[in-house]
Amino acid sequence: MTTAVIPCGGRGTRLAARYPDTPKELLPVAGKPLLQWTLEEAAAAGLERIVIVTSPLKPQIAQYVSGGPPRFAQGRLAVVVQPEPRGLGDAITCARDHVGGDDVAVLLPDNLFASGVPAIAPVLAARRATGLAAVLLARRPASAGATGRASVRPRPDGLLQVAAVADKGSGTDSPPLAPIGRMVFGPDVFERFERLRAGLAPGAELDDVPLLQTLAAEGRLVGVELDGPFYDAGVPEGYTAALNALS
Repeated sequence: MTTAVIPCGGRGTRLAARYPDTPKELLPVAGKPLLQWTLEEAAAAGLERIVIVTSPLKPQIAQYVSGGPPRFAQGRLAVVVQPEPRGLGDAITCARDHVGGDDVAVLLPDNLFASGVPAIAPVLAARRATGLAAVLLARRPASAGATGRASVRPRPDGLLQVAAVADKGSGTDSPPLAPIGRMVFGPDVFERFERLRAGLAPGAELDDVPLLQTLAAEGRLVGVELDGPFYDAGVPEGYTAALNALS
């Protein structure tokens, strides 16, 4: 089984100036909160167990979930709290007790996809076909921000072998493909994150990029190139683009 983990514990600072009273995960696009888009995507991909990782400063998210989002039985959806926003890796580890020995599908709710196919579906298929960790890759212009880019090579099965992942903030000559917010890992992901945490400086965030870099260096990370539109709705320009395109 694969458990979906939906991290919602970040500060959302880039949108907070515009929408100070609403967590970004509950901002609407086409009449649905971003979180609802993600829940429906998980359901459409066959993911029947969901863990939402939220923040003590975002009680609205737990209230929304307790209202019964469509297509989810309450027994299949859990909410856990990340006490402080200490990075995406830390958020994922907060779900450990609810995941057990399952694979972990990570879906970031501020990454919005408008294709008719669930964006996580081909990533799940890549994990199941290869037994390797898998990540969705999107072509991003150099102006798109500081996401670490991926160096890849084609595989005979049509997937991409990820050879390396650059640090965030790499130069404009980086490869065009960047890992985005749909990833699937094996149950060893928690131990991997804890080993990375042990090497952090005091107060440093536990991010996902070092994990992707380690997996790539071991030859244990494959990529699926995104086919269809993608909106980075966690930044003002991306959220506006999603509103214009989908509302």
